[in-house]
Amino acid sequence: MIVNYAHATFDRRIHGSSPPAPISTATAPFDPGLMPGINLWEVVRVPFDAVVKGYRQLRKALFTASRPSGEYFVVDRTVPELERDLGGFSFAPNWEFSYYTRGEVLNLARVVYERDSAEGTTYRWWQTHLRGWRDDEGRIELHAHWELEPTENGNPHLDGVGYDPDRGMERLESFLEKADIEYESRTIETGSDGH
Repeated sequence: MIVNYAHATFDRRIHGSSPPAPISTATAPFDPGLMPGINLWEVVRVPFDAVVKGYRQLRKALFTASRPSGEYFVVDRTVPELERDLGGFSFAPNWEFSYYTRGEVLNLARVVYERDSAEGTTYRWWQTHLRGWRDDEGRIELHAHWELEPTENGNPHLDGVGYDPDRGMERLESFLEKADIEYESRTIETGSDGH
C-alpha cells in the first residue's frame, strides 16, 4: 500500500508497518495541487478605475517633462476620433508609461518588434510615441518620436537611447495618410527638445 504524506511516499512493504508522521502544514512545502483553486477576482474587487486615476495623478505630480519644440502636424479632429482612427493601426493609450507633459490631451503609442541597433546594442522592441495638444482654435497639434519601448528597455529608454523625433514624425505622417486624416505642418518653438 502506498500512502502520500505531503510529498513523502511510504511503502509499507519496504519500510515496515507504520507510516511516518505527516509533515506539519507549517513546515510542508507549498503544493498548489493540495489546495482548491482560489480566484481572487471572485473574492476581492479591486477598484481599477480609481487605482489608474490615482496613478495618473501621481505621475502628473512627480514625472513631468517639457513640451518639445519642432515640427507638429495639426489636425481638425477630436481626441476620440484620433484614438479611433489611429487605434485601427494599433496605436493604444500610453498615459501610464510616459512622462506627463502639461496640457497634453492625447498620448498614444504603437509598439513594434523590430531588430534595430542604437549605441552599439541591438534592441527588439520599439515604439512610435504620439502626443497631442489642443491649439487655440480647438484643433490638435500632434508630435511623435521613435524610441525604445519602456517596459522592455527601462533604463536605456530613460537615457534616451535610440530617441529619434524625425523618424517618429515620418511614421506618424504615414499613418495619418493611411487613415485619410488631413493635416498641416507647423513648427512650434517651446525651448525644449522634449526628452
